[in-house]
Amino acid sequence: MNWLKVSGVLLVAGVLASCGGGGDVAGDTGEFSTNPSEIKWSTPAGNSSCKVGGGAGGETLVTIIGGTPPFRIHNPSPDSIGLDRTEVTGKDPVFKITTLGGCMDGVGVLVLDYHSRSTVVEVTVEEEAAAEE
Repeated sequence: MNWLKVSGVLLVAGVLASCGGGGDVAGDTGEFSTNPSEIKWSTPAGNSSCKVGGGAGGETLVTIIGGTPPFRIHNPSPDSIGLDRTEVTGKDPVFKITTLGGCMDGVGVLVLDYHSRSTVVEVTVEEEAAAEE
């Protein structure tokens, strides 16, 4: 009778081990990137719009793909770029980037995973070309 108990326990353990787990956090340690990886906004041309609050108010949600949570987000330009959080975890690792004003070319918002692997979201705010008359 003991051999039935032992084989039953081994069978259940084998089934549980083969299911792969799951959990409540995202992450594929082989891939690590963001979507989008580049963000571009335009501000109307003229009157030095890059200096007078132009480019403010652009918002984009960024999804972290792969990596190992928790993710840390570093803002290199807090006067020009706003982040809704500096750490992201969970099943849907998303954060929001907002422009606060001024033009910038390829400013990199750095995202680090638990193992300090990095990926960058490049943010650009540029003045639209003036219309030809």
